[in-house]
Formats: sequence, C-alpha cells, structure tokens
Amino acid sequence: MAKENKKSLFSLSVVVWLLRVVVGATFIISGWAKSVDPWGFIYKIEEYFNVWNMFVPREITLSLAIALSVCEFSVGVLIASGSMRRGTVWLAALFMAFMLPLTAYIAISDPVSDCGCFGDLWVISNTLTFVKNIVLTVLVVLLIIYNDRVGGIYNPGLQWLVVVGAVAFSATLAFFGYRYQPLVDFRPYPVGSELNYAAEDEDDDASASEYFIYEKDGRKESFALDNIPDSTWTYVGVEQTNRPEAEARLAVFDGDVEVSDEVFDGQGDMLLLVVCEPDLHYIKRRHLAKEISSYITDVGGRMTALVGASGDELDAWVQVASPDYDVYSVEDTSLKELVRGETGLVYIRDGRIVWKRNLASINQDVLMPDYDGAPLLSDEMAVDDGQINRWMTGIFILWLVFVYSLNFPDNILSKYLMRCSAKNRNFALL
Repeated sequence: MAKENKKSLFSLSVVVWLLRVVVGATFIISGWAKSVDPWGFIYKIEEYFNVWNMFVPREITLSLAIALSVCEFSVGVLIASGSMRRGTVWLAALFMAFMLPLTAYIAISDPVSDCGCFGDLWVISNTLTFVKNIVLTVLVVLLIIYNDRVGGIYNPGLQWLVVVGAVAFSATLAFFGYRYQPLVDFRPYPVGSELNYAAEDEDDDASASEYFIYEKDGRKESFALDNIPDSTWTYVGVEQTNRPEAEARLAVFDGDVEVSDEVFDGQGDMLLLVVCEPDLHYIKRRHLAKEISSYITDVGGRMTALVGASGDELDAWVQVASPDYDVYSVEDTSLKELVRGETGLVYIRDGRIVWKRNLASINQDVLMPDYDGAPLLSDEMAVDDGQINRWMTGIFILWLVFVYSLNFPDNILSKYLMRCSAKNRNFALL
C-alpha cells in the first residue's frame, strides 16, 4: 500500500512539474518579449484602443505596458519554479480570464492583425492564439487543483527573493528598450542589415550573377569569378544566380514620387532622423536635431529625415520644425519597424545599419569639441545590445542559483534541530 502511494505521489509530481514548465515557460516568453520591446507593446495596446475608439494618454499606456509585461514574466518565473504555489496560479487564472474572451473576440471579429501575445518574437494568427489560450486555461485550472500538493525549488522564506530578481530583470529590460532600443531586435531592420538602394547596372541581366561549378573528389561547389579554385578542381559548368536583394527595403517618397534609390545610395556616412510620430513633442528636440545635422555635415556625413506623414500633415511638420536637412515621407508603420520611439536616429555606413538610438537618449555633450567620449558617427555610440542582454540574463540566472543555494543552510539547520528535538524526547522518556 505504501509502495502504491509512493508511486502515485511520484506520478503526481511529474505531472505537476510538467504543467509548471509548460505554463511557466509560456508566461515567461510572452512577458519577456513584451519587456524587451516596450514600444512594440505600447503600439499594440494603442491599436486596441483605436479599434475601440478610446483615447488614453501615452503615459498611462506606457505604465500599463510595463506593468503587464513585468507581472507576466514574474508570474511565469514563479510558476516554473513552484514558488508561492497558491497565489501565482490564481494570478495566472486572472490573466487567462481576461485574455481568453479577448482572443475569442479577436478571432471572431478580427479587428487587429495579431493579438501581440509574443510581440514580434512570434507572430501567430488570431485563431491559433485563441486555441493556445484555451489549452493554457485548462492547464492553469489543473494547476489550481494540484499545484499546492507538490513542493517547489525554493524554501518559502526565500521565494520573495525570486520575485525581486524577476521584477528587477524584466523592468530593466523594459527600461533599456524604452530609453534606447530593444536589446533583442526581431524587426525587419536589425543592426547590420542593409538599406542599400544603389543604382542597378544598366545591363538587362544586372539582377543575375554567374557562378562557376567545379568538382573535386565527387563534391561540387560554386565559385565566383574572383574565387576560381586551383587546378585540382575540374570545371563542370556555369550557373546563373539572382543577385541578392537588399536585406531591408523602405519606400521613401518626395511628394508622390518614390526616391528610395536617391536617398539610400549606399555611399558614405548617413544619419537618419526617424520621426515616427510627427506631433508637437518633437519641438522640444528640434534644436538638438539641427545641431546634430550641422555636426554631421562638418565631419563629412549627411542627415536625412524620414517622417511618418504626408501631404498637408508633412508640410505642417516641416513648417514647425524648420529643418536644414532633407525631409521625406515614409509610411509610419514601416518607420516603427525601423526604430522604436517617437523620434530615433539610425546611423548607416555604406548602406548598412551600424547603430540605432532614441533621440531622447542622445546627450548633447557628444557635440562638444572637448567631449572625451566617442564622436557621434563612431561605432562606440552604439549601445551593445547583445552584450548588455547577455550580462543581464547571466546576472539573473546567477541570482536564481544564489537564492537556491540559500536552501541548503536552512535545510541543514532544520535537520539539526529535528535531531536535537528527537534526542530530547528520548532523554525525557528515560
């Protein structure tokens, strides 16, 4: 009988831990994707508000976006580690009580292209999102029933430290994503991608390139003309391969005329002033933008503004901003894929993106002649997103390991006290 009970408890533990891992991982990934790109989550929330004809100030939307992403990530970490077993599953149930009917509405009426559950990390259809939430809700209900029957990784007295680590990690991700740019970029225009609209060759076959096929030891490979192998290879033939297109393409307009070829000629240093939202908030940074334009011109570069407006709206912006640099129109959704924030800077060298920054994060001191830091057009101006993300993730994991290590002194002390108590009882019986 005892053996059967032991086997039943083991089976229950396995099932509960599987539920914790699946539910916790889903919440962690969803919360992390929103935290790392808070602007993307802000845009998605505002998209819902627009569908429902609601006007909500950006400050409230920002607070809501960060609070939801931090809470979702933290709940996922707590569920996955078996911490605060009763409270966290009920928080997860509250999330699902809101998300399940919302995604049902989205799947039926299709007011937005996707729900934004996983940000730009993983875009899935509205119907699949609803099915996913049905399954997740069932798993959360099972956790409500069984979760408190199986212990977690951390002792109860240490679980608040897990909460502190999860909240700090997620909130710091959101800070960097909002202040600078997302530390991990899932959009079509990441750093290193090409924005090169260099004029094509005049030949009709300019879009095709010749590669020469050679064989050696039964293995065939293709070689460009300037990379022909030695005589140990045997010539087989020629193949035509379409020339690779630019990795990312933006449609830039001057009035009704597309001028993408002229703007992105792939030559020299270029700084894009990307104005996603040409509202009055830009006015307070107008002077800084002009100084940056003057500085770049002096050091041999150029600045071009891409504004998410056209027609009379663009004319009104130009009149207020009075720029001394070229201004063109680009569809605002494309600009928000290029750079996050109200106004951003994108540095391009020979057609390739070197760094991105929110204009608000640029310190005016970088324009001073006696500035000890790196010049504005230097790679050093780039925030090393990958390194910061790795350091932050590593510190968070080490924090969880450190908190786990605190279990052992507590366990050792508990066993010691139990042994002392047993000895005292035996002595009293004597």
